[in-house]
Amino acid sequence: MKTLIIGNVYVDVIINVDSLPKTNDDILCKKQVISMGGCAYNVATILNNFGVEHDLISPVGKGIYASLIERELIENNYKIHIKEEEEDNGYCLCLVEEDGERTFITIKGIEYKYKMDWLDKIDSCDYENIYISGYEMEGHNGRIISRWLENQKNKKLFFGPGPRINFIEKDTLNKIFKLNPILHLNEEEAIKFTNEKDILNAARYLNNITDNTVFITLGENGVLYFNKDSYKFIDAVKTKVVNTIGAGDSHIGAIISSHSLGYEFEECCYIANKVSSKVVNSDKSRLEKDMFNKNEYILDNKVIV
Repeated sequence: MKTLIIGNVYVDVIINVDSLPKTNDDILCKKQVISMGGCAYNVATILNNFGVEHDLISPVGKGIYASLIERELIENNYKIHIKEEEEDNGYCLCLVEEDGERTFITIKGIEYKYKMDWLDKIDSCDYENIYISGYEMEGHNGRIISRWLENQKNKKLFFGPGPRINFIEKDTLNKIFKLNPILHLNEEEAIKFTNEKDILNAARYLNNITDNTVFITLGENGVLYFNKDSYKFIDAVKTKVVNTIGAGDSHIGAIISSHSLGYEFEECCYIANKVSSKVVNSDKSRLEKDMFNKNEYILDNKVIV
């Protein structure tokens, strides 16, 4: 089950602080880490760790950040499918507070200027799954990508809208929902978008508009798996939270990976909870290869090959 990941790779500049600064504050950074991230790359990393076949389509520009991204992709055996010379890539400044919660400041680059020509070069016949995140679906990019997606038939579409779900143009969002995506978002995102107070009602609302499976992560309370009138709350794996960056991306990456390897979606939730518990216990946004042993995630004596 080969997966196409469409999205952006970012340089994450992660800064640890006691709490977010207020106007006129003068605070000290406790620690700085520079890491490669972005929703698409975080998801791709998990698929790569599980040995699941996939391709990552991500634009690479020209400049300081583009050179860091290009080197990272080549070192990890990813083909550079889109190379543009007109502008540098952007980066993400991530402020991480003492309790692990994070705030993002995104500096835009070439990755916000998608062209239909980029996507028309993709042979979609090679893929059964397609993954997109909300960060790629805003504004111009969303109009381009959603138009291309409308022409992709018989694909399993995984959509992680993230906190941008309320910023995506309604026309773009409606186009995606008509494609019956498998939705993955967190509790706050689901409640804000649906205006429901109860998480089950929010899941039911999302399931009704997509007519497909919904996963809602609940932090330390695990994940809600909802499909039609069948649902289950699956407990989280207890761990010390150091940094929540990339946890949601890694969770959906683990769901795509384990489902591709033959697990049912409910089983995938247990695996994804294990994976995301490792991510939040790290100061990085991705579980790199040296931090990952796929055999830790076997369920019921099923063998991951």
